[in-house]
Parts: sequence; structure tokens; C-alpha cells
Amino acid sequence: MNRTLIFDLDGTLWDTTEQVTIVWNNVAKKYNIDIENFSIKSIMGLTTSEIISKLFDNNSEIGRSFINECQKSENEYLSMYGGNIYINTISTIKKLAKKFDLYIVSNCQDGYIQSFLNFYDLKKFFKDYECSGKTNLAKVDNLKLLMKRNNIDHSIYIGDTEKDYCSAINSNNKFIWATYGFGVCKNYDYSINDISELLTILQNKNLT
Repeated sequence: MNRTLIFDLDGTLWDTTEQVTIVWNNVAKKYNIDIENFSIKSIMGLTTSEIISKLFDNNSEIGRSFINECQKSENEYLSMYGGNIYINTISTIKKLAKKFDLYIVSNCQDGYIQSFLNFYDLKKFFKDYECSGKTNLAKVDNLKLLMKRNNIDHSIYIGDTEKDYCSAINSNNKFIWATYGFGVCKNYDYSINDISELLTILQNKNLT
């Protein structure tokens, strides 16, 4: 029986677009970069390399320096102030942790997941986590890496985008779509409009 749940972070457990926008605007002033009409949501879920390619084309040296400083500042800011955590997230995680092993895999920089866990005092409820900023791997490969490290044969991945779905099925996982997140998803095993709905779905459906 499957007693493992792996979560995406942005668009699934919290939304930091407001906080990240503040950080990026501050760093942009230092670099004299105009991001006035730029939407942070457009890069949520992308790896660092994908963000640089999307925003800076061939000017990767300046782009990498700017993005790296933004990400470092994000970690510091979120560690101090947190983000907009979705309603019922903390209570649901605490309930799920009594019956399931919980993990996080995200396309974020190293330190970002730690900021989330530390600010909300949730570290003790998660067995492990992995991110592209640490491994330079795609999400599907990070899922496989985390699963191998923790002796997991199959799991359920909870995310908010079609890319999350593809990463899930290509790493031998089922997928639950968080409809309240950033993306649109055509393929999924089940969907949730609130994270607390996981409690009912996992109890009543043949997912575990």
C-alpha cells in the first residue's frame, strides 16, 4: 500500500509572487534592469536555467548574476516574512503526516524549500526534499532521485501544472492536480480545490 505523498511547492503549498516581486524589484534597481511590466507568475515552476533563458536570451552572464542574487535575497526575505501560504495547508500537513510519509520536490533554488519549512515550523513533518537548484536536474529526475534515496517504489505527486503531471507519470507516480495553483492541467488522477480535500480523497479513493 502506498503511504507516500510528494508535494510541489509554488502553487501547491504557498504563493510567494507578492514577496518575490518585492525582492526582484529591489535587486533590479541595483542592476538597472526594468522589470516593471514583468509578471513573476510567468516564471514560477521554472528552473534557474529556464528563467535565465526566458528573460535574458544570450546575455546569460548578466542574467545569471541577477537571478542568483534575486534567489539569494528571496531565501532571506521568505525566511523572515514567509509567503502567502494557502488556507488549510498547515493543518492538513499535520494530519497527513500521521498516516503518510511526506516529501517536497520543486524547481526552485537551494534554500527556498528550507525557508518554507523553517518559517512555518513544518520541517519535522517532511521526511526529505529535493530541488533543481541543488541538483541541476529536471523535476522528473529529482523525483526519481528522491524516491531512490528513500526506497520509494511509487507515490502520489501533488502539483499545479501539466509539467507536474508529466513529471509524475514519468517517475511512476499518480498525480493530483491543485486547481487553485498557477497552471492549467488537462491530465490528472484527481483534482483538489483546497488542500484539505486530500484527506477525503486519500481515504475514499483507490490512490494509496
